[in-house]
Amino acid sequence: MIALALALALGAALAAPPTKIQPDRDWDVLTPGDGRTMLAEAGEKLGTWELELAGLPVDGARLTAISQSQDPEILRALREDTGRPFDLTDLLLFVDDVLAQGEPGQEVVVPSGRLRSAGILIHPDEIWKGTTRRYGTKAVSIDRPEPPATYEPAVDGDVLGPEWSARYPNPEDRPTQLRLLAEERPNSDFSDRIGQLVSELDAQGAEVYITSTIRSRHRGYLMWGAFILSRATTEAQVEQKLALLATRDQEWGLATPITWRHPDGWEATIESARRMADAYDVVYATEKGARSSNHYDGTAADLVVLAMPREVTLTAPDGSSHTFDLSDPSETRDLSISKDMVEWVERHYGFVKLKSDYPHWDDATR
Repeated sequence: MIALALALALGAALAAPPTKIQPDRDWDVLTPGDGRTMLAEAGEKLGTWELELAGLPVDGARLTAISQSQDPEILRALREDTGRPFDLTDLLLFVDDVLAQGEPGQEVVVPSGRLRSAGILIHPDEIWKGTTRRYGTKAVSIDRPEPPATYEPAVDGDVLGPEWSARYPNPEDRPTQLRLLAEERPNSDFSDRIGQLVSELDAQGAEVYITSTIRSRHRGYLMWGAFILSRATTEAQVEQKLALLATRDQEWGLATPITWRHPDGWEATIESARRMADAYDVVYATEKGARSSNHYDGTAADLVVLAMPREVTLTAPDGSSHTFDLSDPSETRDLSISKDMVEWVERHYGFVKLKSDYPHWDDATR
């Protein structure tokens, strides 16, 4: 009976659908060819299996429709349909791996942060540093990260995990975000300038989100802690990072009531940190930012602007106006990685874009 139970448990484990895609740059299912032909084949193979990529449903019908677009530029057709700056080849390689490794119909959810990290969406380093971010260097998690509001807030002493993302929440509605920004610095017009930019982009049909303005120091510390622990790969690295987190918590006078060490061991600590970082949707975090982020004193805002139209006109607070032609197939239609737009907005709205941190903008006039 024991042997049978073990065999059944082993069989169930072997049959469980993967929670991560192990990438390669080989074509296991799709036939190599031009992008349009491969999108059509990917659509046929995917069928009714719906993936959720960067918040969008992507199934066979969608890929097929894109492949049949009358636009002669298939990359532009892809980016206009999805409103996301996909790298076409890397997207196809990922779909190929999902088809090869996943179970048809299983839930596959990959948020924007994971897609950027994997190179499937254009990464800021490709724009600002000229580096190449290629899909295929590390596993891609495909489980669904729930947003902070879905969790019961962690209580004092709780072990690390996504529940901590609900403990020191950010306001999520735009009026409150802008109001708190204005109240933090009543003599500054930073909130007005942010509000003007997002309103202009909203009015022209872009997809606009303010993801953070005022942030608790505890939240900043927890985001950084989850980020660095999630990237550990050995027990020694986990121990080193746990010691660093304890030291910084004390030095910064936070007394954050979290238990960073998971009782099930160092590997469970890494996995819980990954789920916690996913709940925060943190892609980039530094010790310097955790210690003295401009979000703490109302001099920063995180802004995501996607799906910009082919032409965007901005009229800045200083009276300057400019129309941007975004019709070229290479355009990302993503403000944070649209170089010419970023540089113009910096000059005329009084902002500084933190290039290494995808959504982060600082007030240059502080």
